[in-house]
Amino acid sequence: MGNRIVTLLGMVLSSCSLFTPEEHVPAWIHIESFDVVDNPEVSEGSLSHDITDAWVFIDEEMIGIYELPATIPILEEGERRLLVGPGIKVSTVSTLRDNYLFYRGHEEVINLQKDETLEVFATTSYRNEGAYTYEIVDDFESSFLAFTKDEQSDAEFVRTSDESLVFEGTGSGVMVINDTMDAAAFRTAENYNLPAKGKTVFMELDYYTDYDLTVGLVIHNNGYQDETVDYLTLRREESGELKWKKAYIALTSVISGAANPIDMYPYFIAQLNTSEAPSSGVVLIDNVKFLYQN
Repeated sequence: MGNRIVTLLGMVLSSCSLFTPEEHVPAWIHIESFDVVDNPEVSEGSLSHDITDAWVFIDEEMIGIYELPATIPILEEGERRLLVGPGIKVSTVSTLRDNYLFYRGHEEVINLQKDETLEVFATTSYRNEGAYTYEIVDDFESSFLAFTKDEQSDAEFVRTSDESLVFEGTGSGVMVINDTMDAAAFRTAENYNLPAKGKTVFMELDYYTDYDLTVGLVIHNNGYQDETVDYLTLRREESGELKWKKAYIALTSVISGAANPIDMYPYFIAQLNTSEAPSSGVVLIDNVKFLYQN
């Protein structure tokens, strides 16, 4: 099952397969959602997820990509090997989907019967370390902070244990912003040596933000000028409710496209001067980690 990112423009993400009822009567499988379970052989950190799609294979033949929940027609009968890849939105972009490299596929042998629906309870876990590395940046479960405010920021970045703000566990990271501030930004205190040369690199995090939040990298190059890349914007929550979201941020292209990277650090900038920005609010993050191929 190859890992690849697909653009959904022009691709049907549903159970719409064309068949004539007189010619073919399908069996059906229903997948409501994915469950991420602990892999005791790895130190993967939080199991929070936002698996949106199922990449479905029968006997190693791809059937399609389906947005969950989905009821899927299968033009096969009898015992078949089912493989379901956990699909995510790449960098929160709804038109870019990935059969996520770092999650195992769900595999089982199923017995398909014409015109009957089989419920599939899909589970996944992070793949074993060796070929992959999971580097926990900060889960905010201790007083140690991997993040610090940017030197030009008027707002402080701190750990909060306020239960009304914490995503899970005992703490999350927060930047509290008000209308007296001109700048609000934070970064990791340390640099990270992440692989280039086309190796897949993602940053995962849970977040809530009242402001559009720019995510970028400062890359230190050997023999070349440093590079500052504003990579993407996490959009503000407009509902007024504190709804946490999960982001899978693809960093492969920006790192491998750098001149000669040695190390780097991520940064986050709250956009205070947009017409939609509130006079006061918060930026919250949790469970920040890098995942990459060795």
